[in-house]
Amino acid sequence: MPNGLRFTRTIDRVLVCLLPVLAFIGIATASARAGDTAELEIYGFSSHGDFFAFEQYGWQDGSGFPYSEIFVLDVRTDSWVKPSPFRRVDEVDEENGYDPEDALAETRTLNQKAAHALLDKTSIFGMGKTVAFNPATELGSNPYHIKVAPRLPLLAGETSLDLALTEFPLENAECAGYGVETKGFQLTMTANGVTRTLNNDTSVPKSRRCPFSYRIERVFTFYPEKGPAVFAIFVQMESLGFEGPDRRYLAITGRL
Repeated sequence: MPNGLRFTRTIDRVLVCLLPVLAFIGIATASARAGDTAELEIYGFSSHGDFFAFEQYGWQDGSGFPYSEIFVLDVRTDSWVKPSPFRRVDEVDEENGYDPEDALAETRTLNQKAAHALLDKTSIFGMGKTVAFNPATELGSNPYHIKVAPRLPLLAGETSLDLALTEFPLENAECAGYGVETKGFQLTMTANGVTRTLNNDTSVPKSRRCPFSYRIERVFTFYPEKGPAVFAIFVQMESLGFEGPDRRYLAITGRL
């Protein structure tokens, strides 16, 4: 079994035992908000806008082990393209000394190699641009609402995109046992006088690991020479971690 997979399974077992304590330390104690905030690299859209890819990466809180997760999405269905996502965690031996930046770079390189065939098959070509950015460090911004021009200049008949996110309690029995009040979210987009619901949770996916907070973090768009314009909206999620909230990204894609 690969080291990364073996470690991930070990962490899962340890997490089950520690979650009640972590819930108290990571959420109830306001000062213990360290956790792990993933970095984001956007690989962009394919040349025709049918596919989209991104990577989130960093060091796990608690272990300090480097990780990389690469996602490839079918924009037409807003679903993962198998065998995506590619997830890798590499165990490192701190006693022998190591450079965290070098270890992370190696983890990312190996994961990118694993994803290369799919990225090539879906013709991910780095297309598109960020048209709105609302990081958690922007303390005066509204995490639940963004109004943005999807491109400049807007052509005749085009309007801005009005995005609204609403959090709501959504119980997960396992997380409730750890003392975590989990939440889901609804995301709507209004453009050209039409409002669409892009996401409306009815349950808490296990992959989110007891989420309790969401924010609209970024809007990414692409206008192909042929075919409809496309978008990717990044929602940053906070969920239960070892030393505080873990922050990860959810990407919601579609056509404008």
